[in-house]
Amino acid sequence: MSKEFTTEYAQEAQKEAKWAYQNAKEKFYYSMLEVVFLRIKSHLSEQGLKKVMEMDEERNNSESLGLEFSQKTWIALAEAWTEAEGLAMTKIADLYGLEIADLDMSKIPPPKEGSYKDNFTCC
Repeated sequence: MSKEFTTEYAQEAQKEAKWAYQNAKEKFYYSMLEVVFLRIKSHLSEQGLKKVMEMDEERNNSESLGLEFSQKTWIALAEAWTEAEGLAMTKIADLYGLEIADLDMSKIPPPKEGSYKDNFTCC
């Protein structure tokens, strides 16, 4: 079965993929957060566990500290994911034999200083 590849078809496919990507990314960030926290917790010494418990108590007692901690956490996840995502995209694009000419570069914004904080929209 062959589809007719028109500009309109490509634009609609891009629009649908972008929407699905944003939804999947938000779910993924929550999963990644859980995995990372569990991984950290599985490696804590007594002293480390005490620090985590003290910080969690401080966060529970201070709304502003809790909010600041949360924002920094999501920014850290976005930074880590951006690097991992770029590497994975490169490797999978290679499997498809894709080249730069096969990508719509207008859809890929250049990295900017502070872009994680300025453009962060998750959660």
